[in-house]
Amino acid sequence: MRRQTGEVVAMIRKNKGFSQKYVSSHAISQGTYSKFEKLNTRIRQSAFEHILLKLEMSYDEFNYIQNGYEYSYQPLMLNRLFNLTYNDKIELKKLLDEVTEYLKQNDDSILKDLSNICKSLIILGDTNNIEEARIPLQSVWERLSKRNLLYITDIYFFNTILFLFPVETALEIRKFAFRSIDRYKTFDEMERLKINIFINISLLLIKDKRFEEGLIETEQAIILCKKYSDYLRLAICYVRKGICLNHLGNSEGIVWTEKGKYILTAIEEFDILKVIDDEINRHNITK
Repeated sequence: MRRQTGEVVAMIRKNKGFSQKYVSSHAISQGTYSKFEKLNTRIRQSAFEHILLKLEMSYDEFNYIQNGYEYSYQPLMLNRLFNLTYNDKIELKKLLDEVTEYLKQNDDSILKDLSNICKSLIILGDTNNIEEARIPLQSVWERLSKRNLLYITDIYFFNTILFLFPVETALEIRKFAFRSIDRYKTFDEMERLKINIFINISLLLIKDKRFEEGLIETEQAIILCKKYSDYLRLAICYVRKGICLNHLGNSEGIVWTEKGKYILTAIEEFDILKVIDDEINRHNITK
């Protein structure tokens, strides 16, 4: 159960050995602060931000503690979707069932979008019919496409559904997303998201037999993978690089696909290795 904000602030303050005077100084009077802790009275947002600063606490960490050292429901469901490396139908169906039950009692536009994205990805996995898979996304696209700027959840949603769009549309979405990501330039998390976008775009280009462009996207992703020591995605990039090189007549292609498979084996990502093997076989790459 989510605890009262003032109660959680008091708990953290006492555990850290700080006085009320120290935490409230230069923000609100000690009397107002004392009522905030005891009665959970409202205080200015600027004052609350000052208190968190004095408590040496980010808002995300505070929210996590306030929710009983767990993510609240919406971020928890979003993280489950966004952390899927490939379209795991079992996990997608489980996620969809849970969110559907939640939405029967709660109105949440973000989770409605998540539900439609899960439906779309499940349809794609079951039928491999992109046109049919796009149908549940119409409401998601309608909402997001009207925005002049994208926010973090919006960008994650776009990345998740990117490969369902025609290549040229996806490339335009990528430009739009990157302009928004650049506004979050001090958020490492957002630059990491560029890796996934590059990888998804590279797959679209490979499917469209635009191997030179696919290679460029993959090379950019490789730079970021190395920067953040993201070995799982680095392995995927090596395989995609090998596929592109192979189709461009470069004999080094097989070397890169084998490097990617070696990394996945070393880090014991065997489920993803199977998916990658299927991708390699579709492109008839053999030793």
